[in-house]
Amino acid sequence: MAITHKKARQLRDAVRRLVVAHGALEEARRPCGAEMSLPNAHALLELLGSDEPMTVSGLAEKLAIDRTNVSRLCARMEEAGELARQAHPDDARARALRLTAHGKKLARSVDDSSAHHFAGLTQALGGSTARVIESLELLERAMAQSEDDE
Repeated sequence: MAITHKKARQLRDAVRRLVVAHGALEEARRPCGAEMSLPNAHALLELLGSDEPMTVSGLAEKLAIDRTNVSRLCARMEEAGELARQAHPDDARARALRLTAHGKKLARSVDDSSAHHFAGLTQALGGSTARVIESLELLERAMAQSEDDE
């Protein structure tokens, strides 16, 4: 049992160090290249990359954030002119989220800036990049499974 807890703490600390190194906890460090919260940047990228109309609930699921918090985020994005809500084509009760022209421009800028940031990391990783991606995907699946089990 002690080995399991030791390994669990090692994994926790490694993930924590990764989050800190990425700058996710520091507002001044912005890998996305824009002055905005990480949830805002991730929402822009999710909406930019979506081929289907997305609802607040769908975005909340993609971001793994509480629906109420995503609803507030969407209200701020709408107020900033990044997002518009319109009738959902498949469900008259739902509202579809759509990036405005300003939102698309901002999302493309975030995409380009973050791709540039990660290009530097890819270069630093060299031949280990594929192994790191595979390991992160394995960790992501384990985290999703752990959430499903709870």
